[in-house]
Amino acid sequence: MALRTLLTRKPLATVPRGVGIGMLQSRSLKTFTLPDLPYYYEALEPAISGQIMQLHHQKHHQTYVTNYNKALEQLAKAMTIGDAPTIAKLQSTIKFNSGGHINHSIFWKNLAPEGGGEPPKGSLCLAIESNFGSFEALIQKMNAEGAALHGSVAWFGQGVHEACGGNHCK
Repeated sequence: MALRTLLTRKPLATVPRGVGIGMLQSRSLKTFTLPDLPYYYEALEPAISGQIMQLHHQKHHQTYVTNYNKALEQLAKAMTIGDAPTIAKLQSTIKFNSGGHINHSIFWKNLAPEGGGEPPKGSLCLAIESNFGSFEALIQKMNAEGAALHGSVAWFGQGVHEACGGNHCK
């Protein structure tokens, strides 16, 4: 999924020419919106309760969206007045909340009410066994390395692609 599909086309603010830094000088800042789920909250029961899904989507994910949009407003204001220290401080807030939003947007699409939950087969299975020894060993490695990442999210496809040297897992 392209990143641009996660962004709205609604400009928050246009940064005036001559004010600001780098590419932001002539671009509009784009806000995020909470995406609709492609299924009902209850659709994943009994594996995940509808109440947990609703809370995770409407409260947790919405917090990333709200905080990102708020940081963009603050950034636009700071850029207008040339407040470099505030611009620098906002970078980590924007990175954290945009990452949280993007990760969750991917997460919702990876869940499926009729998901198979079966181990990989075919060439993917062979690549996993060749590089990790077993599917269980891959899961352990991804869990261990993912726990060290910001937000505790590791994306399976990227990890396998890198582990295979980019050659086997396409």
